[in-house]
Amino acid sequence: MNYLLAYLPDAYLKQIADYFAAEHPPFPKPGPVAVDAKTLELGKALVMKGDAVRKVPACVSCHGSAMTGMELAIPGLFGLHADAQLGAWHYGTRTTIAPDCMSHVAKLLSERDITAIATYLASLPAPADPVPVAAGSLKMPLACGSVHN
Repeated sequence: MNYLLAYLPDAYLKQIADYFAAEHPPFPKPGPVAVDAKTLELGKALVMKGDAVRKVPACVSCHGSAMTGMELAIPGLFGLHADAQLGAWHYGTRTTIAPDCMSHVAKLLSERDITAIATYLASLPAPADPVPVAAGSLKMPLACGSVHN
């Protein structure tokens, strides 16, 4: 894919980005929960409150209280499958611009935490209005290279 995009002019790449940004496909319905209630409750606690002892910020502190994300760099967390990308951040197979705050947070999590968070998020229905909050409206708990303050 990189090779295909490398030689396209920036104006055309912007047109492609604008096209896909305007698309609003429906979110999938939440699937069945495949973990016990205690694990699901752990996921909810980490998403909503984090873990101060381990310095794990709550997911909502970066992704917003409605978890719809923040323009332009913080994605929403709805419509994700339980096997989504949190593990990839944890193991370093997914990265972003330094300082890579998501990688930092994911490395603070155990395998059980990752399963709990991913399953809890996958169990939630999408909000009626999944629009991300405006850029700069969330005070990030960590420095993130993808967010320009």
